Amino acid sequence: METVLFIISLLLLLVSIVGCFLPMLPGPTLAYIALLMRHFFTTPEKAYGTTFLVVMGVVMAVVFVLDYVIPGWLMRKTGGSKSGSRGALIGMILGIIFTPVGMLLGMFLGAFIGEWLNNHDGGRSLGMAVFSFLGFLLSTGIKFIYCIIVTWYFLFP
Repeated sequence: METVLFIISLLLLLVSIVGCFLPMLPGPTLAYIALLMRHFFTTPEKAYGTTFLVVMGVVMAVVFVLDYVIPGWLMRKTGGSKSGSRGALIGMILGIIFTPVGMLLGMFLGAFIGEWLNNHDGGRSLGMAVFSFLGFLLSTGIKFIYCIIVTWYFLFP
């Protein structure tokens, strides 16, 4: 039974890495759940310490919050609008149909179209689309780094 639970937690960990890039899957949360499963369903000598689990849980919560705060904060700091943010989200979701490249391109085009519909200034809209893209990359990078760290500790306790 321990082997089956280990395999399930390993699969959950792999899904968490994919979840770093897809907005529908909470990557860091899934990675932390996989770490907890590894802790509770393995032999005691392989278990993690309580302090480690608490720290990883707090970091996961911070990463979760930053994922929602960073793109909006960057858009506001650079003068973007809510329509640009909404356009980026809609474009990303529609782009998922066309591979990860389509997701990134859709997000960029969605932010551009949303900003352009809001202010009819092509140059400003292009700038906001770039900042929307950078916000996505930054928040995705933070999630990915967390999931890679959890993967390391999962595989090498």
